Amino acid sequence: MHILEIGADQDDEGNSARAVDPAFRTVPRDHTTFLIWKVTEKGTEMLQRPHYGTFYDADAYLVYSCTLPGQPAGPDVLRREIKETGECSERHIHAWAGERSGTLGALALRRATQLAGLLPTPSVIHKENATKESPRLLSYFRDGIRIFRSGSLNGGARLYRVRGPRPVLLQLEPVTWAQLASDGVFVLDANSLLVLWLGRTANLIEKIFGAKIAYRMSRGVDKGAPARRIVIAHDGYEQTLPVAERTLLGTLLEPRNRVVRATPPLEAPRPARLYRASTPRAPHALPSQRLAARLEEVKRAPLYREDLADDGVYVVDAGSRGVWAWVGSGAGGAGRGALAAARGLARARRHGGPVCCAAAGAEPLEFAALFHRWRWCDARRDSRLRAARSATTKLDAVSLATNSWLAAEAQLPDDGSGSLRMWRVRREDEPAPLGTAATLVEVERPQQAVFYDRDCYIALYMYHAPTGDQSILYYWMGGSSPNDLRNLGAKEAKDLYIKLGRLPVQAWIYQGKEPAHFLQIFKGRMITYVGSATDYDPSGRRVIAPCRALIRVSGQYAREARGIEVREEVAGSAGVAEGGRGACYVVREGTRTWVWCAACATGDEREVAKNMAAAEHTLVMQGKEKPDFWAALGDRRHLLVATPLKEVERPLPPRLFYVSLGAPGQYTFEELHAVSQYSLAPELAAVLDAHAVLFVWLGAHCGPRAQADARRLAASYLAHDPAARDPETPILVLSQGREPPNFTGFFPHWKHSMWKSHKTFSAIVSALEGKAIVQGGNSALQTGNSANHFDQYEKYPLAVLRGPKEHLPPDVDPLTKELYLTHDDFVSTFSMPYSDFRALPSWKQKEMKKAVGLF
Repeated sequence: MHILEIGADQDDEGNSARAVDPAFRTVPRDHTTFLIWKVTEKGTEMLQRPHYGTFYDADAYLVYSCTLPGQPAGPDVLRREIKETGECSERHIHAWAGERSGTLGALALRRATQLAGLLPTPSVIHKENATKESPRLLSYFRDGIRIFRSGSLNGGARLYRVRGPRPVLLQLEPVTWAQLASDGVFVLDANSLLVLWLGRTANLIEKIFGAKIAYRMSRGVDKGAPARRIVIAHDGYEQTLPVAERTLLGTLLEPRNRVVRATPPLEAPRPARLYRASTPRAPHALPSQRLAARLEEVKRAPLYREDLADDGVYVVDAGSRGVWAWVGSGAGGAGRGALAAARGLARARRHGGPVCCAAAGAEPLEFAALFHRWRWCDARRDSRLRAARSATTKLDAVSLATNSWLAAEAQLPDDGSGSLRMWRVRREDEPAPLGTAATLVEVERPQQAVFYDRDCYIALYMYHAPTGDQSILYYWMGGSSPNDLRNLGAKEAKDLYIKLGRLPVQAWIYQGKEPAHFLQIFKGRMITYVGSATDYDPSGRRVIAPCRALIRVSGQYAREARGIEVREEVAGSAGVAEGGRGACYVVREGTRTWVWCAACATGDEREVAKNMAAAEHTLVMQGKEKPDFWAALGDRRHLLVATPLKEVERPLPPRLFYVSLGAPGQYTFEELHAVSQYSLAPELAAVLDAHAVLFVWLGAHCGPRAQADARRLAASYLAHDPAARDPETPILVLSQGREPPNFTGFFPHWKHSMWKSHKTFSAIVSALEGKAIVQGGNSALQTGNSANHFDQYEKYPLAVLRGPKEHLPPDVDPLTKELYLTHDDFVSTFSMPYSDFRALPSWKQKEMKKAVGLF
């Protein structure tokens, strides 16, 4: 077992017992609030509201947020009394330290511990590092945060970087090319004008924020001051700027020294690790410093709440999601070193992200999401879940559109009464019906809900909603279907989606994990049999169920009901997800049908089983079986095993993530902590993680790559989740403007008209030009992310590309070195733009490359 001896800092929590800072005595103990202090050696100074969101890199700060569960936090939080009955408040203390803050960071952390000790209920303590802030901290500031350089000279040029959908404006020094990156957006304040520099692979949403920030900076703090001009410079196209602006930019950033950093490769996904912390017996392992904790690795993800003992202290290494310390309710004095142990692990693993400490019973959503099936305690949401689960009436499209929260909790856009067409994906070695070569074979009478675990099916469901006709394109994959068949079906589903004008909601679902609406379509009678449809009908078109079958039934309502055939040879694999549980069975033998119910079966389960049997049947209770039943069951008697109904789950609230596109096939996911429609933008691709189902939302201007790779994007999210998520989690992909209520219901006060007045990046640039304060560079690139083939390659200096082949960067193709030049270098080298060069014959291109030393 992996064991770590963690050394403590000399300035760690050992001196936390000093006198409490007087500034904390005025903190309201029984009201929601939001406060920020600046930490100094002499004391803690409360900041005034106008300074909220502004930090300096040589300082440290404390941020305290107290809200009610599910309510937004931040400077605009409403002051309300907290009644600690039934549900507790959410209290978070963030100790933020700048890169040059020195010992102030440790001092801020000690004072955060002091503040936590004064509060009536446990608080979550976060250690925050500049530029690596937690999504929760960023969520407090609607307009983002600003990190300025302490002691920066106001007379010289200043360089800033714009990061993320909750923009972080970071001041950089010195002003050199080395600060720029091809995936970034930068603002260069040259006093007389502002330069908005846009990297080739920068996100469109960051470009929009960069333009807005540059505009605000151009207006200045003085209302009467004249507006400064803004110049937009595109990565590699700086020489296309007007002469005066090009000359000024050259004095600040020497063109001959131009080297733009490439985007670093993504960290490989890895599961979270759970460690148990204990106090070391002897300090001899690290003689130079005292030991804070001894960490013994318990297991790796998947993690469960049962892995945490109430008398223990644990540390979870969640990689990019931070390092978490957890203190059990019975840990006693052992919990005092929990945060120090987590910090020590972060140092050992070289994690620069947040380090947090939570107590049992006060775990935040970010921590709970690292565990499987964590029971979320929220009295208000519990009542909604109960109402959604037990609702059996008013589930039509009109009622669900009106009560979208019910649609979201029940995962039903309508009652399943719409029209249905279904196709089975034909194997390549399977004879084509009627002499056609079609890959898809339409299924007759699909409402009979017969599926086979070696097949894949595409179902097109259409219904009428208050917003117009809607459709969902389901792609169902059997648990035993081969990968080549799944890939073939995915291609056919995508082709059908394009043929339908990209209007339907796309859904990828797997056997045993079907979402509630898919089951609702079949009115609680969906049964998956072993084998393939062609085993019973060579054409595969007709729905023919085997005449002899043992079917395990699970679920208490029609939208939960699944039937799975149980056989000896597949008894272990048939228990997929919920399909592996059930206290009722349907037995078919020829023309006779029995419904067997275990003694532990509930009344609802019995009704679901009787409905699934459909035909005339005989009800058999456990212990009262007759000889004809046992005779029909025959040698399958040992497969009749009842699994009692498990405790009803209380799923976690949904989480929202912004998707950033890196190299082809690579994505990064940044959490937008408060789930709000205002967090979405037409330039975004976003993931809404509802845990039982994954939504991918595609904005109208999110770019073709995200739209083409939506399924791969979702698969990448699941693979990067440190909680080791099930890769067969259902995936629903939807486009802006066609969101069903089972998605919008997760967002408070959804407005379908919100984006009618939205301005695109090109519109923002045009509007600024109308104010006569902007001058553009290459206008062809002002629409956002360029689709130019030439601009998709990393760029290197001409001298590097002319060097020996063995010294070339690993991603450079020696046969096409010209593609790795910037536009400006290409024009100066070949005396023409790349588009003209590409139009030349191949022999002419080779001669020109030889002449300039690039062949």
